[in-house]
Amino acid sequence: MRARIALPCLALALACGGGEEAPAEEESAPSAGDLAEAALPETATPEERAAARLDAEYPKHGAVTGIQLRVHTEPNEEATVVGWLRIGSRVRLADETRRGGGCEGSWHRLHPTGWVCADDGLEVRDEAPEIEAPTDEGWKNDQVEEAAARGALVLPPPAQLEQTMPYDYWYVKESTVPEYHRLPSRNEQRAALAKAARYRDLLEIDERRAQLYLSGERDDGPPGTAVTARYLDRGFYVASNGREVRAFRHFVRTTQGRYIKKAQLEERSGHDFEGVELGGETGRTLPVAWTIRTSRPLILEEREGEDGATSVSWVDDEEAEAIERQTLLEGWQERRNIGGRIMHVIETEAGTRYLRSWFASVAEAVERPEEVAEDEPWIHIDLSEQTLVMYRGDEPIFATLVSTGVEEHETPTGLFEIRRKHVTDTMANIGPDAGDDRYRIEDVPWTQYFEGSIALHTAFWHTRFGLPRSHGCVNMTPHDAHFVFGRTWPELPEGWHGLSTDQTEFRGSHVLVTD
Repeated sequence: MRARIALPCLALALACGGGEEAPAEEESAPSAGDLAEAALPETATPEERAAARLDAEYPKHGAVTGIQLRVHTEPNEEATVVGWLRIGSRVRLADETRRGGGCEGSWHRLHPTGWVCADDGLEVRDEAPEIEAPTDEGWKNDQVEEAAARGALVLPPPAQLEQTMPYDYWYVKESTVPEYHRLPSRNEQRAALAKAARYRDLLEIDERRAQLYLSGERDDGPPGTAVTARYLDRGFYVASNGREVRAFRHFVRTTQGRYIKKAQLEERSGHDFEGVELGGETGRTLPVAWTIRTSRPLILEEREGEDGATSVSWVDDEEAEAIERQTLLEGWQERRNIGGRIMHVIETEAGTRYLRSWFASVAEAVERPEEVAEDEPWIHIDLSEQTLVMYRGDEPIFATLVSTGVEEHETPTGLFEIRRKHVTDTMANIGPDAGDDRYRIEDVPWTQYFEGSIALHTAFWHTRFGLPRSHGCVNMTPHDAHFVFGRTWPELPEGWHGLSTDQTEFRGSHVLVTD
């Protein structure tokens, strides 16, 4: 939005009549939202006022029926993308529509900003539509027809925003697993598996020949079936918003509307480690420390030699149990140089004990950068400690362990801003140069890009938090990534799946990364 600049009358001598008083600006007419609020009783709550304004300014209801829709700043497919919508979501729309701009149908103005082409998959109604999920037996025609007769829609459920994992996630545990456009018949499934088996045989003979066969460019075995969309490598991950059954065979329905035999997958839910909330009712403050390797506390023994010099040695506390990795060290006191070694000092019921420096990580306070606003939620990532602290202005509100980039994939240091924010976003490295580093993780939860392809996000595929593990991104557990995502700028509008701050009216939180 452009700022209005008030110029002095001297600069507008002609328009002002050579010094005469300029005519007063006409007051703009009240908006539909203003009128709706004015009609409410004085006792109306803020929520009721907001609802009345929304109904007046965005009276239409939209249900997203396309897999993913782009929201543009203007009613033109070439305009800047401000956000994304996903199938199953509900949004509010204004009466205002436009034609053209690469959309054969109509562009609709979306709450709170932007335009969506209905042709891409948007059902527009005067009233909020009823939405129901498909049955376990799939998209049966009778269910769709019966729902349509009631004015209802049959759509898969949207991302579960209140859960730490917005979808169900599955690990592909076999090689060359077929992914189908629709639920396959038994014969179609057999044909797809026969092609997969032939591909694996060819792979042992000639990799290029095998790839040409799998892509359909070479006739070198069973033809497979047209219902197969693609074949997935072992180790890939897929996201799911439902399960369906055909002829007693169980399939997982992916968020892309495809199907995979459930027996060829393993469900994954991520690590249950959680960071700690700070301030407020918790009374907890920085610094906060955790073990990052399983270790037994040490006892310090000091001996005075014949020359009067004191020597130190470290002995395992045999009566103490080993402290498991990622344990919160409630009794952590400080780091101390003892005999030339940096040790963590911890207070236990048995007395003062010690841990070697590399067995624990500590989240400590840093000053707010000048570029960060006093009321802004922002994040500090300490690469040397593998910790993340979230602040609101000068107040730390959350601390946890993370995993950042390994050697040759280091996380960049500096002060950044969140550029794109997605409930989920797919990450992959499957190009010809990927080699043994191939991966594809569908719909990674709570993804926030702050520098190119480097992002804060959930990592449900490992448990090494507190140690480097990633290709440059900042990995967090499902709980921690969900917590941070819900408190950074920009805040996602209701019904949206993603939002961009690049060349848009939205502002992203700062991310400070230090060594």
